[in-house]
This record gives sequence, structure tokens and C-alpha cells, in this order.
Amino acid sequence: MKSVDTTRPITAALATVAMSDAVGLSEVLDAAGYNYQEARYAEDHRKYPHRIIYGSENSHQLGAWRAVQTNDFIAGQFLWTGVDYLGEANEWPNRASGAGLLDLCGFKKPLAWFRQSLWSDRPMVYLSVSNGGGGRHGFAGVESWNWQSNSTVNVLCFANCPEVTLSLNDQVIGTKKISESARGLLNWQVPYEPGTLKAVGHTTNGETCEFVLKTAGSASRIELVPDTTQLHSDGKDVSHVEFRIVDANGVRVVGADPEVKFELSGPAAIIGIGNGDVNNVEDGHADTHRAFQGRGLTIVQTTTTTGPITLKAIAPGLESASLDLQSQ
Repeated sequence: MKSVDTTRPITAALATVAMSDAVGLSEVLDAAGYNYQEARYAEDHRKYPHRIIYGSENSHQLGAWRAVQTNDFIAGQFLWTGVDYLGEANEWPNRASGAGLLDLCGFKKPLAWFRQSLWSDRPMVYLSVSNGGGGRHGFAGVESWNWQSNSTVNVLCFANCPEVTLSLNDQVIGTKKISESARGLLNWQVPYEPGTLKAVGHTTNGETCEFVLKTAGSASRIELVPDTTQLHSDGKDVSHVEFRIVDANGVRVVGADPEVKFELSGPAAIIGIGNGDVNNVEDGHADTHRAFQGRGLTIVQTTTTTGPITLKAIAPGLESASLDLQSQ
């Protein structure tokens, strides 16, 4: 390889480092990628002090990250995986791997918030709730404060602040230090009552950050949330438009999954619709699609003509929504 291209370093993701060492493969690499072999880091660094080591495929577990964080000689890690992807599925109708930090629409899962708590310098706190065990990676939960009456739920919290206070309907449930976290998360067992669940993170310099979950009422209307409304008329530019099913107060109704029909006018086309559900087999190129956990994503792409674009979303029994975009 070096005889062809001397400008770039050579690396490989080594599934079995011991075997690669035995045949001399590791020594011809400029940087050695270790797949799920954090246990080898310390000993291999002693044996090969000049070897550049990084995690080329790693789990989401906190221990895999601590192996990077606590060893200056480890360059970093690559997670399997960043985003859900089609394939490597289970039994039909499952059609995709759900191993990502982000789902098929790019919506953040609790795992993504967990990574944000590990990596971000900006103060943050996040809540998700479950009524059972921890699930995969111990971080299962949904952004919902709608649960059965007289039930006790598990409130999971990710934060990068030294201390977090949890309250329900302005009544403090408790304050915990991040040093008390297990596997990088704090949790409370909370008797459910409708209203507002709020976590406030406290920093050492007095700053605060917060995250709020509110009980949703009945689904009332559709809400369209674009990442941009100003587009280029180059036939390539896109706007990612999240469609949400919300109650009369604008709270997302996580349990709502109506079929939403989209109508588009102007110099653009809908090139894809999805909802992030790995078990959903609807046609992503049709003009209708069900919501999942109260939301989904529509991607609008421009043509080479300038002008106003209008996207309308309609669902039975719900107030429709309309969004104006501009292609120029």
C-alpha cells in the first residue's frame, strides 16, 4: 500500500489482536484498531509502547468508554453503531438493526443522551422513564410522563452536572450527586401522578440546566418542525421536517400513531417519509405514513426552479398543519 500511496496512514479493525500479532499484521499498521478488546489495552501498551491503539468497534457500555478516558495512550473509540441501519434484522417484520444512538430518522435515543452526558462540555440533563427493567444497555425508556395510575415507574437521568434535583409538580423528590451514578446514570423510583416531572442540573459555578416531561392529553393536532425553511433551488437541497402528534398544549403524545397524509405544492418533491420504527414496513416513498411514538420525518427536496413551497399534513380527527418553505 505504501508503494502506491505514501500520504495516508494504514489501519485495520482487528477482530482478534492476538492472531494479528502472531502473523505480524499489527506491525505493518500505522494505527491498530481493536474490536471489543479493551481488556488488552494495558498489557499491549506495555509490550508495544510505540503502537498507536484505538477502539475500532466498541460497545455502548460505560466501561468501554472508561477504557479510553482513563488511558492517555488510547486514541478513541468507534461505537457500533451511531445510527440505526437497514439489514442485520431479526424476524419479519423487523427490517433493521436498532443498535444506534440515533434511530432511522435521526431522532436521539436515550443512548445518545447518555453519550452527550459523557462528551459534552455544555451543562445538560435528560430524563426517560420505564415501568420495567433497564433493557438493552440498561438505558431503556421513553420520553413520556403518561403512565398507569397507582404505578411506580423508574425515572432514568443522564447528566454531566455534579448534582441533579428531581421534582414532580413542584414537589422535590430528591437530589443526587453524579458521583452516585451507576453505569453513568442516576435513577429514582417514583410513584406516578400526572403533571410535570422536572430535572434540574446544578453546576459548580451556579449555572443550571433542566429537562421537563409533561403528561400529554388526547392527540389534538399535527405540528411540523423543519430544520430549515430557506432552501437553494439546485435540485439537491433538502429540508428535514419532523411531524409531531401533539395535544392541545403542544405536548407530544408518545402513544399516538395515526396515518398522516402529506400534500406538497411548489417546486419541490417529497423524497422520503419515515418514523424510526425498525418494524415499520410502509412504503417510504408514498404520500402517507404512520407516526411512531408520536412523530416521524418527511424529507422535502427542491427542484431547479425558485418559488414558494407549501407542505400540508392531514390525519383523521386531528387539526392539520401547514408549513411554508422558500426555494431561491
